[in-house]
Amino acid sequence: MSSSAKQDSGRASFVKGTLLLSAGNLTSRMLGLLYTFPFQAMVGIAGVTLYQAAYTYYAIMISISTAGIPVAVSKFIAKYNALGEYGTSQRLFRQGMKLMLATGVVAFLLLFFAAPWLSELMVRNSENNQQYIESLTLVTRSVSFALLLIPAMSMVRGYFQGHQDMAPTAISQVVEQIVRILFLLSGTMLVLFVFADSDFIRPIANALGGTQAVETTELNGLKVIAVTIATFSAFIGAIGSFAVLIMYWKRRKDIHRQTENPAGTPVRSMKSLLLELLSYSIPIVMVGVSTPLYQLIDQLTMVNTLLSSGATVSEATSAYGFLTGNAHKIVLIPVSVAASVSMATIPLVTRSFTTGDMQKVRNQVNHIFQVSFFVTIPAVIGLVALAEPLFGTLFPGDREGWVYLFHYAPSAFFLAYYSVAAAILQGINRQYFTIFATSMGLLTKLALNVPLVYWLGGIGAGYATILGYIVAIVLMVWMIQRTLQFPYKQLLRRTILMFLMGAAMFAAVYLSLLITLNEEASWGNDIFATVVGVTIGILVYGYLGWRSHLAGKLLGKRFEYRRKK
Repeated sequence: MSSSAKQDSGRASFVKGTLLLSAGNLTSRMLGLLYTFPFQAMVGIAGVTLYQAAYTYYAIMISISTAGIPVAVSKFIAKYNALGEYGTSQRLFRQGMKLMLATGVVAFLLLFFAAPWLSELMVRNSENNQQYIESLTLVTRSVSFALLLIPAMSMVRGYFQGHQDMAPTAISQVVEQIVRILFLLSGTMLVLFVFADSDFIRPIANALGGTQAVETTELNGLKVIAVTIATFSAFIGAIGSFAVLIMYWKRRKDIHRQTENPAGTPVRSMKSLLLELLSYSIPIVMVGVSTPLYQLIDQLTMVNTLLSSGATVSEATSAYGFLTGNAHKIVLIPVSVAASVSMATIPLVTRSFTTGDMQKVRNQVNHIFQVSFFVTIPAVIGLVALAEPLFGTLFPGDREGWVYLFHYAPSAFFLAYYSVAAAILQGINRQYFTIFATSMGLLTKLALNVPLVYWLGGIGAGYATILGYIVAIVLMVWMIQRTLQFPYKQLLRRTILMFLMGAAMFAAVYLSLLITLNEEASWGNDIFATVVGVTIGILVYGYLGWRSHLAGKLLGKRFEYRRKK
């Protein structure tokens, strides 16, 4: 097979894997956004707050217990498979599974038994402490059961990704979310509307505060039980995901047969292999927790700064909610595409870097950046153009918050750039530099947040986030260039072309809003304007990408523009 044919084959494999992971991530995020509306209608904002409080602790424990395992394992397996040491990969996987099962048990026990103390920390300054502490303890213990499965499940996903098989991860993510949401909504409805007066449910509800809302918390025993069932859905969803992974495991017998090392290859100690895996995973954890840390800075400084500058409590808390809650959730949807690119990137780049083919690594990095930008740039520009009707469509009761989406939308591009650059550094063995770059970005955010909020109001926190990511990206790009002597000319030219195509798309979408968006806002009009705007944006950008040959060069031959003969 010629070198160009191999390159086309590798590119097609990368695009296919990226599309699979993108579809899985996008579907999972969309489902995660949509279920909140009926759930909040049933349990109220107090119930949602209780749910989120428990999930915060759970998310932290997941980050620690999985320690970036899927990506780290995918890199490890890709590296040793490239060296022909298939037995090394298999040994690490088997021992890693034992480690992850043990880690899951430890994480479960820690969260389960620490739940009362964590709950007391959460509500120590609120009224009616005991009722809230008991409720949050129960809900936190409920969600902790998922920790028994998630670490091991992450190991299996990383195993498949290391063999450049992205379908198991993508499908299991979607199934996990669907099973979780079905159990969550049906369980909540059964508790609140079917078995509320049963001999089993009522005594438990009475013990948790009765069936009448407690004035200071707006919670009652029935809602606490419903939220407890809702958080237990994480465990049920994990079972569904594991079932999918087991099905793929049985079907992918070919990759399990590669268990022996060729003659003459070293037999490495398991201790050194596990330490190597840990060295891969620690920087990934830093990247994974960067977004929550950015939000933590906002949580600690934004509201207090707004209050100090003369805003009312209602105005300050609403600004925080619009930015970090609503706008951020929307922004994460296009970013999930970049996250998929990142997951598909590491085993691909690692394999080429391990074999010493630096020209191939440079070509892959160039292509990875361009694919990520080709999708992210129009999404960001579309969010800016459609901020008002889109926000009104998703949050009709709080339409005035659209200005936060308008100003915060550009962060999607920089967060995507950051994710992909961090993945590339992981692939070229510069993973520890991501810790330094991420730290510098966080320090920039911390230094600028208060002055920008004073100067610009709530949207200033969004701009501080953008500037923090820019600092991290500049440092990461410098390291990539230093390591690979990466030529940025083609990437720069094509990125400029993408922005020009995006500008044309913006103009077309903006003109559509002049026609479709009425002066008197309504939910129906917002939906109509959004659908028309999104359709026009996709058609304009898609046509320009196809006609300019860019789509064909990045996504494969089926997207090529061919002149009629």
